Amino acid sequence: MSTKKPRTDNHANNAYLHLRNKLVAGEFEPGARILYGPVGKEIGVSATPVREAAGRLANEGLLDLVPNMGAIVRKLDRKALIEVYEVREIFEPHASALAAERATTEEIKKLSAELKKMTQIQSRYKGDILQFAERPDARQFDRADYEFHMLILNATGNDTLIRTASQSQALTRVFGIRPHRYDFQVMKRACDDHAKILDAIIVRDAPAASAAAAEHIRNGLAGSLREYEANDGESIAKSQSPSKK
Repeated sequence: MSTKKPRTDNHANNAYLHLRNKLVAGEFEPGARILYGPVGKEIGVSATPVREAAGRLANEGLLDLVPNMGAIVRKLDRKALIEVYEVREIFEPHASALAAERATTEEIKKLSAELKKMTQIQSRYKGDILQFAERPDARQFDRADYEFHMLILNATGNDTLIRTASQSQALTRVFGIRPHRYDFQVMKRACDDHAKILDAIIVRDAPAASAAAAEHIRNGLAGSLREYEANDGESIAKSQSPSKK
C-alpha cells in the first residue's frame, strides 16, 4: 500500500502563511532580501514553495521581485504610505461600526484582553517617556495591536470586508512605524485610541465606534509620516556626508 506525498500546493500555502506572518511581525526591514532556502528550512520545505509564496506576496504588494536578486521587501514612498492609510480609513471605521452592532460577548472579551496586553507593556515605560520599547516588548505590543484590529474585522462577520481590510492592515505592519520605534507616547496614543473604539463597541454605539476608528487611523498616519520623514532625513544626511578615507 503506497502512501501519498503531501501536495506541493500545501507546501506553498504553508510557506505563504509563514512568510507573510514574518513580514507582518516586522521581522524584515523594507529593502531586505528574502532568502528562500533559509525561510524554507524554518518550516521544513524546499526553496521552491517559498519562491511561489513570494510571488503571491508580490501580487499583494508586500514584496518586489527583482531580476537576479529574487524577492525584496518592498519600500513605500510617502505617497504610497498615505494611500495605505486612506484605504484603511475607508474600510475600518465602517468595520468598527459593524462590530459595535454584531460583536459577541466573547469577541468583546478578546478585544479587552488584547488592549490589556498593550497597556501593561506601555506602563513599563512610563518612568522614561523618551525610552524606546525593547524589541521583545515592541513585538508583543505590535502583535496585540494587530490582533485587536483583526478581532474587530472578524466581528463584522463580513468575509469580503475581512479579506479587503486585512490586506491594508498587513501593509501598515510592514511599512508603517517599525516595531523597535515604539516609545511611551506612541504606545499611550495607540492604547487610548483603542480604548475609545472598544468603549463604543461595548455600549453598542456604532457612530462613536466609527468616529474613534477614523481618529485612530489619522493618528497612525501622522505618526508613520513623522517616522518616514525622520528616516528619510537621516538617509539624506548620510548620503551628503563626506566619506571617510
